[in-house]
Amino acid sequence: MRRLIVPALLLLIAVSGCVDEKSRVVHEGDIIKVDYIGRLEDGTIFDTSLEEVAREAGLYDPLRSYKPLQFKVGSGQMIPGFDRGVIGMKVNETKNITIPPEEAYGEYDPERVNVIPRTFEIPLEETFNRTLEMPLYNFNMTFGREYTVGERLKVPGSQIYVIVENITESAVTVSYDLEEGDTFPFRDQWNETVVRANETTITVRHEIAVGDNVTLPNSPWSSIVTAISGKNATLRAEEILEPEIQTPFGTMRVSMNETNITIDRNHRLAGKTLTFTVTVREILRETEPKTGNEAGVESIIGELPQPPKTE
Repeated sequence: MRRLIVPALLLLIAVSGCVDEKSRVVHEGDIIKVDYIGRLEDGTIFDTSLEEVAREAGLYDPLRSYKPLQFKVGSGQMIPGFDRGVIGMKVNETKNITIPPEEAYGEYDPERVNVIPRTFEIPLEETFNRTLEMPLYNFNMTFGREYTVGERLKVPGSQIYVIVENITESAVTVSYDLEEGDTFPFRDQWNETVVRANETTITVRHEIAVGDNVTLPNSPWSSIVTAISGKNATLRAEEILEPEIQTPFGTMRVSMNETNITIDRNHRLAGKTLTFTVTVREILRETEPKTGNEAGVESIIGELPQPPKTE
């Protein structure tokens, strides 16, 4: 009896190791590599990691590197439905994963769409406070450190000077060193002229003219000045070249017609059911507990029926 246990045990260990190698599957927390083809409900391919498929679908981008996508399962790097869909897959297995909007890029939200006129007016004059309180961190990032009250500092990237009025442990108060009649350039686009100034406020006039092409702050497109009347200037937005614009708040899509500009902050795939054809290429790091030879002979012996004791 005892002579048969050891060979049988060794055979079980070897077989267990082979079965484990063939049955490795993706678990949450694994780092894996996959190839994929993403399709809409009508079969249109919108993304892929395969160069040949991208070329056939008319999506090929010469600046992109087409190779398997690597990610950690369940870490939030992928949309939830994709993360959950690969769990349980084996290396070289191919699977179609259908993902509803709530598991992909969310439902389409009309509240994230703004429509504004393509032709609009701006005031030619703007009034702002003479003094400005800045958090100490922002002040140090802008001007540096170790300044004292009364010092005159130039605002980086401009022809404007400020005077340090007060310094505390958390903030710095500065005042604009501007008086009536002063002129300074604004972002190399037009000049600003101080038309009124007192101890509390400063009013500047934008020196723009009909025909000028200007880009307003926080605007991703340029505009043409079409008219100036009284205290206002009329501008018309130029056709935008890139329909998708990256901003600090995410991607927005911009479209224009003759009268309006539509700004859509929904993801381009919001509200859509997606199907991914996924092939697992590698499991680089596994989270499942060790088995077979890695677990050690002791753990396997503990699970085997023990031979009867002999005298």
